[in-house]
Amino acid sequence: MVDYRSVSQLKQYQKCGYSYYLARIERVWERPAAWLPQGLAVHEAAEEYEKSGRTMDLDKMQDVFQESYASHTNRMAEQTPNFDYWFASGPYKGATDVERRFNLGMDQVVKYKEYYEQKAPREVIWITPDGDPAIELRFDLDLDGTKVVGYIDQVIEHPEHGIIVRDIKTGNKPGDDFQLAVYAVAVNDRYNTEISVGDYWMGRTGKPTVPYKLDDWSKETITEQFKAVDEGIRAERFDPDPEESKCRFCSVETSCPFSALRR
Repeated sequence: MVDYRSVSQLKQYQKCGYSYYLARIERVWERPAAWLPQGLAVHEAAEEYEKSGRTMDLDKMQDVFQESYASHTNRMAEQTPNFDYWFASGPYKGATDVERRFNLGMDQVVKYKEYYEQKAPREVIWITPDGDPAIELRFDLDLDGTKVVGYIDQVIEHPEHGIIVRDIKTGNKPGDDFQLAVYAVAVNDRYNTEISVGDYWMGRTGKPTVPYKLDDWSKETITEQFKAVDEGIRAERFDPDPEESKCRFCSVETSCPFSALRR
């Protein structure tokens, strides 16, 4: 059993403990989805663009996306070569969705470059006191003995809100304020900053969400959340919470005896 926690672990465990057990303890087969390589590839293209000091041209950014998308898709296809077993996205089934999301991702790369160069050139990557650009910034946070690790997509110097944390989302919905609050606490804890705002840059719209105020999430309240999850996992409490809306998009649903889809 791992000796650290992450935001994704917490979210999965809180959503359904048995899903956590199947995916992370038993490591059963997980249904692939084309939205996963799309998200990974857009992130990698954005990361390389930012590492270049925003000098990388669009063709090279899209080359990064294409190579990454192909690599991650091929990796998933090696394990599940029959695309009929992949998640569908609305009316778009496996193979069709793989092609569709390639095109969506290519377009999101365009939107990313246009946003920072044409719409918000003053929103720049923050440079840490160590002299590193805050891109895919790793953090190790000790919450009263519970270790939390992760990577922050971006920390931005924002002309209106000061230093903020930003996560890139390529799907239809942003995340919640908790994820951003963990990132803010992690940066504040390490660098003695005072970040209290975060947002999600949405590939679908080509711009960030409205700012999330993070003041309600203190280090203490975040610690409570992680310690409760950590204690539950260590006590091997993996309670199922089957609901159709959850089970329909659960990657381990086919191995779950509690699935609401087969009642």
